[in-house]
Amino acid sequence: MKLRLIDGEIDVYDVLLLGDYFFDIIYTGLPEFPALGREIYSTSMTSTGGAMYITACALRRLGVQVGWVGQFGDDAYSQFVRDLAISENIDLTLARILDRPYRRVTTSMPLESDRAFVTFADPDPSDWFEYWMQVIETAAYRHVHLGSLLCIDLAEPLIAAARQRGATISMDCQDVPLLTQGCDWQRLLGLVDIFMPNAREAKIIAKTDLVSDAIDIIRRWTPMLVIKDGSQGAWVAHGDDLINEPCICAGDVIDTTGAGDCFNAGFLYGYSVRDEDARTAARYGNICGGMSVTGVGGATNAPTHGQLEAWLMPSH
Repeated sequence: MKLRLIDGEIDVYDVLLLGDYFFDIIYTGLPEFPALGREIYSTSMTSTGGAMYITACALRRLGVQVGWVGQFGDDAYSQFVRDLAISENIDLTLARILDRPYRRVTTSMPLESDRAFVTFADPDPSDWFEYWMQVIETAAYRHVHLGSLLCIDLAEPLIAAARQRGATISMDCQDVPLLTQGCDWQRLLGLVDIFMPNAREAKIIAKTDLVSDAIDIIRRWTPMLVIKDGSQGAWVAHGDDLINEPCICAGDVIDTTGAGDCFNAGFLYGYSVRDEDARTAARYGNICGGMSVTGVGGATNAPTHGQLEAWLMPSH
């Protein structure tokens, strides 16, 4: 398969993002959840970028020098999200375009502060990991963020190569097959500096129904555990400390799609870029996540640096 890098200028990145785009179709204003054999109508529909696009966009709005190591195809969905990224001034120097369709499409149906998804994704190219390794071994960066779980056999060499270049590592979880298939969690999570699941994912990994129990179990396996827990805010377990930073209310909850990806951007901006303490970083994350849910699409209402600073004022 013929591959090419997208043109751009190589730089030193504050954060390197490893993960692909999604094209999100979001139906809002549903009267009820769809049922077999019936047709319902939403009052609005939005098409936008999802997955790693959201984190990249949120970081850029905060002024972070971010490099997105993503893959795009020659299809309309890829082109749409790539154009969105360019319009947000996201650096695509390290991204590549495949000479074939690479469709990654999610339909999101938010209802009553929750949502359901239906997703289609074309197969990954056979050399995707080699592409990631090449970038890790040649680019200049300070922190690497993995957008989802990676199996141990691939995570170990990738993270080792990043550490040789002096980088710190974070990893989100996401609802990928590895989450329910399971693995040697202690070995995998011990590879990263920050593990960032949501509450549901943490409970699946820990095989428990309680977030508190999931924290007690998983914190033994990773240096820093950050759990996104919706209305319960964010939990950060670091060493002997356990922090709960309350969520913020920035307005009516319209769509929770991508709120976790926005939270990740705020937390990493605080902790890995600005070298803030864990509680302050969690507040950054909650502000970014809290503002994102007031619009349709995770990145639509992601705050700028000025908006984030305004939320940090004593009046809030």
